[in-house]
Amino acid sequence: MYILLALAVLLSGCVSTIAPVDPSDITINVAPIEMKEFQEKEISVSVMNNATLPIDSVSVKLLEPFTVLSGGNVNIPARTDKPSSVLLSAKIQAPGFKDVANTTTLTVSYDSGKDEKGNLITKTKSIPVNIIVLPDVKLQFVGFVKDIKNLTDAEVTTWEASAGDNITITFSIKNDGKSTIDENTLKVFVDVDNKRIGTNNSLIIGNAMAKGGTSNTLPLQIQVLKNAPNGETDVFVTLMMGDKVIDSKTLKLKVKL
Repeated sequence: MYILLALAVLLSGCVSTIAPVDPSDITINVAPIEMKEFQEKEISVSVMNNATLPIDSVSVKLLEPFTVLSGGNVNIPARTDKPSSVLLSAKIQAPGFKDVANTTTLTVSYDSGKDEKGNLITKTKSIPVNIIVLPDVKLQFVGFVKDIKNLTDAEVTTWEASAGDNITITFSIKNDGKSTIDENTLKVFVDVDNKRIGTNNSLIIGNAMAKGGTSNTLPLQIQVLKNAPNGETDVFVTLMMGDKVIDSKTLKLKVKL
């Protein structure tokens, strides 16, 4: 009789179903992502399974508008005394810096449970992720020159001056990315490390720059204070978009008596 019942089950095609792990039992964490446009980066995603069933083939599925180039594929066992957690890796490529908002959605897929045909069920869990994509630009030809009339002179990275002198720093910007950078998007900030020695200054870049383009050669002036102490200080020249640092160079200013 038992053999006949077993044959009846097989002939009918009935298979026991297993309910998949609910996404609410999955916890995902990832650090905010900051990178330059179209560059590639490895990210780590923490995935925790708080269910009493394992989850398999866990992988990063989507991170639009980023491209997921490759990634790990792991199995996470069921919770025992505490939830099971693993670090999942994925290699991503950024979009153009104009093609993103401040957040995106990371989607992780996993296999869990079986349907009435005995096939694995694929589920997903999504979380918001803070992102920043910056233009792929850099400072070039950064250094001191004699004065604002000598911008094309060879730049030097160490300069000697007297108290009360005006100091001219020259630089230009090069766009190594693919997106056109609009006028007034970037700023260069000059920061004298020792505030007893000199003043700070900044300049908005008025040039637009297409792929491979450069800005004009530009000057920024700072002043050595009249009561500046004798000695030296670092001078940081920083390229920024908003409050985000894209590139930075360090010069050295020496004050003589």
